[in-house]
Amino acid sequence: MRLTALAAAFLTVPLAGATPVSAQFYKDKTLTLLINYGAGGNADVEARVYQIHLKKFIPGAPNIIIQHQPGAGGINAINMLGLNVGSKSDGMTLGYFTFSPTPWVSDDPSLRVKLTDFVAVGASRSWAVAYARKDTAPGLARPADIAKATKVFVGGYARPTLHDTRLRMTFELLNVPYTMVTGFQSTAVVNKAMLQNEINVSGSSLPGYQTQAVPQLIDTGVAIPLFQYPVMDGAGRPVGNPQLESQGLQRFDVVYEQAMGKPPSGPKWEAMLLMNNLGSQMQRLMVLPKGSPMEAAEALRQAFQDVAKDPAFATDYFNVTKEKPDIRRAEDVQHMIEQLYKVDPAIKQVVKDSIAEKPGEK
Repeated sequence: MRLTALAAAFLTVPLAGATPVSAQFYKDKTLTLLINYGAGGNADVEARVYQIHLKKFIPGAPNIIIQHQPGAGGINAINMLGLNVGSKSDGMTLGYFTFSPTPWVSDDPSLRVKLTDFVAVGASRSWAVAYARKDTAPGLARPADIAKATKVFVGGYARPTLHDTRLRMTFELLNVPYTMVTGFQSTAVVNKAMLQNEINVSGSSLPGYQTQAVPQLIDTGVAIPLFQYPVMDGAGRPVGNPQLESQGLQRFDVVYEQAMGKPPSGPKWEAMLLMNNLGSQMQRLMVLPKGSPMEAAEALRQAFQDVAKDPAFATDYFNVTKEKPDIRRAEDVQHMIEQLYKVDPAIKQVVKDSIAEKPGEK
């Protein structure tokens, strides 16, 4: 299987050049968390919890501020940090990016930097869920009924995003006619459109799903959860979130087999699993620009590991996301970033074909 080699992304690979942390590096300084989407979104809400608690674990206890640089599906801020536009490689600006692997795998021309040029600090792992209105024709009594849908209108953000790519591949694998309705600015706007029956299917990362979709759509009886998107285990096999499975929310591949009578297979399935694995494992990517001092990188790497274990942080984080913090180490993140540039050409082509605009899409 093409994906097996990518399972190595979960292994710990030592980083070269690590240096002792200087307790004085951040003293009397200000650390900026640069977010690649606008205020009020999931990343912004999460970052504000870090803003409160992270400084306690950074030697020197710097002041922490938040800066937003939305645009181009999150690419603007990545380009700016990598090119030192409005910042320097001095350890004072940390990218806290919502990460989508599709532009990197599809060689998006708007990318002006390589992720391998950044200094990995860590990543926050999360999960993604799809949901649909119950009255999606001819009607949904259980998740597998989505394969019988005669037409779905899918709410999205932008063609190159993981969100849109994952949903497109979902309905292509299920052979369900669909129309992507893109350009929504947030989960809240997507859910409003679903309440108004302007769309009947969408998806969200777990924080947005649990804090917005569940109370607005699921608990009110308007919609039902369809499935969670799996990640990969060490052997490249699909695995899900046990907590969600205990709530009856099965993996996409399980629901697919219930609906189609066989497990998903082929390049499109492999591409979707790969994209979701990389996107979920690095849903929030923390990086410094190339050339940043290693004292800064080491201080921040350790701080993110430590803050995730802090009960006060964990409580506040759960209250705003309904999810426990799950921080990946820098060495794992660095290795996964490297895998973006080693994707099988057949899978790269599937992703490129999926992103290419199709007739009938808005």
